[in-house]
Amino acid sequence: MKNFNSKLSVAAFAILFSLLSFSHSGQAQSVEVDVKLTPAGDFVAKTTDVKGQAFMKDNAVMAKDVVVSLKNLKTGIELRDKHTKKHLEVEKYPEVVLVKAVGKEGKGKGKIKLRGKEKVVEGTYKVSSDHKTLDASFPIQLSDFDITGINYMGVGVNDKVTVRIQLPLKELVATTKNSK
Repeated sequence: MKNFNSKLSVAAFAILFSLLSFSHSGQAQSVEVDVKLTPAGDFVAKTTDVKGQAFMKDNAVMAKDVVVSLKNLKTGIELRDKHTKKHLEVEKYPEVVLVKAVGKEGKGKGKIKLRGKEKVVEGTYKVSSDHKTLDASFPIQLSDFDITGINYMGVGVNDKVTVRIQLPLKELVATTKNSK
């Protein structure tokens, strides 16, 4: 069972990295990865160790160079956390980076770097009514990041996981020049 929890943690951490594709900085930064198990079960991996900022101008959002540290990811079970970090090679790949992301009208696309691989991800987002928080969600395929075969005694991690991120959002105001 220890081996199974370790492999499940690896999947959860990979998902957390993907969350960066719509991240921001400032207030309540967090990333959660929903990991489903086959034939049944699930768990959530979480971190608040997110550095970076997202911006909004008109109906568009943008972020780049957002960093999520893998060193503080938590799954709710200490041993699973330890095994996950070992399998994700956190010593070698301590963070996930959102290279660049853009979105408009609730849909977005971004490039993330996880375990040395860069992939484009697509998802959806919502801006809070006060325009201070961005909530984003997107699926990733673990196999895109060479995370495969996670299974123990007939229970495995689904290849597709859902990443959710909530971060502060800075609204940019267009400047106008007075010319006479």
